[in-house]
Amino acid sequence: MMMLELPKDLVEEILSRLSATTLKRLQSTCKQWNDIINDREFAGKHFSKAAKQHLVVMMKNFNVHLVSVNVDEIHNDIDPSIKDIGELSLNKPYQVYINGMVHCNGLLLCITKGYTPMVWNPCTGKINWVVEPSRAYDVYDKFAFGYEYKKSCYNFKILRIQYVCGRKTHTYTTHGKEIYDFNSSSWRTLNVTRIWPLISRVVSLKGNAYWFTYEYKEGVRNSSLLSFDFSKEIFGNICVPFQFNGDYLVELSVIRENKLAVLLQRWALEIEIWVTDNIEPNGNGVSWNHFLAVDLGVTIPPISDVFSYAMSFFIDEDNKVGLIWDNNNGVRVHIAGEDYYREIVVGEKGICLPLMCCYIPSLLQI
Repeated sequence: MMMLELPKDLVEEILSRLSATTLKRLQSTCKQWNDIINDREFAGKHFSKAAKQHLVVMMKNFNVHLVSVNVDEIHNDIDPSIKDIGELSLNKPYQVYINGMVHCNGLLLCITKGYTPMVWNPCTGKINWVVEPSRAYDVYDKFAFGYEYKKSCYNFKILRIQYVCGRKTHTYTTHGKEIYDFNSSSWRTLNVTRIWPLISRVVSLKGNAYWFTYEYKEGVRNSSLLSFDFSKEIFGNICVPFQFNGDYLVELSVIRENKLAVLLQRWALEIEIWVTDNIEPNGNGVSWNHFLAVDLGVTIPPISDVFSYAMSFFIDEDNKVGLIWDNNNGVRVHIAGEDYYREIVVGEKGICLPLMCCYIPSLLQI
């Protein structure tokens, strides 16, 4: 009763300090709280002020599942724990099959069966379907997700890169690039230079998108880290601290919504993980730190094969380990450090996809 008697602005200030999942449970307390929690302006204020919950989600049976990960006591000879907590419900009367996802500020860009994208907030349950473009979606389409932050508001956008695969050469060429703006609910063509095929998954950090790509120069395949600025709608190149052959396996991950991590695996079963300092929203001035180097061929038991191109990973900075999710001989999580290695089976091959990502619940709306 004392809370109900407080001025509205003070109630908002108090609620903005609580986690998104807590506010979701408190939503039915009274009409005033429900109105505040559903307010778009409050959602933006809450995301900037509230303590973040850093969770992990993974793909399983074309659904998104919440995963419990605990590696805090591994250096005290206590086994790590990775458990499937359960499916995050879409609250739909019909089945939606999800083939891929990109996380951005608590929202998931989900690529569904038929390659149709939708944006889903698992915390609030709200779903926004994307209007059909003039050219139909295709299996070779790639999507990035980000936003333009202007006047304390998030304007979310989707970048669609259309590729055409040559039937004889099996090489990819860019067919077109489009931007979907949720403010106008429409697609428009993006006139930029040619973008070569992706060789890593797309990640979103502070409104910008990042991925690795390659191109051929004088017959040599060169790889690079690309960025896309959703505010200026331009591409850029990010310098990386290592040189690598275009055939090496490389993957990206986002760490606590302020850093990028890169995993590089050479065919000799050696992996390196590099982590950036805090990345600014404009993506300028990126510096890298060497996080981890492990020879998987000498682990006990040794790994006999490289990871697949469907792998994904994240790192635990406190315990200095990488957690690598892969689908070779079943879905397994490889927990690797300079003096530590464990392997945990989390699903059968073909039933789970190894795609996982870090997830931060929020109240943000499209």
